[in-house]
Amino acid sequence: MELDEVAKECGKADWGTDGADPVKPETVQHARRFLDALPPEYPIPSVGAEPDGHVTLEWYRATNRLLSVSVSPQAMLYWAALAGEEDPRGTCPFNGEVPETILYWIRRVGAHD
Repeated sequence: MELDEVAKECGKADWGTDGADPVKPETVQHARRFLDALPPEYPIPSVGAEPDGHVTLEWYRATNRLLSVSVSPQAMLYWAALAGEEDPRGTCPFNGEVPETILYWIRRVGAHD
């Protein structure tokens, strides 16, 4: 699983450039729970890490159609979308279920014009 690879590669301090923070086990656990909570009909995102130690989940269709969700060690979700001219963003806690707002933007990003 891509999340396991990210956890292994980015689990130590300074894994990237400029002193990147490690991706903590609790962050990986929150990201795994998020992925497990996605309804089966939704596409699986690509997984990455950020220099601040967050896990990034990204749904990418085109340069003007994407959604990025950043999962923090405190189980906060920071998201930003781009769907044509729309570029909303927000923050919400992760409580074991994927928030409806994020499900909406996954669908919206994947929609055809």
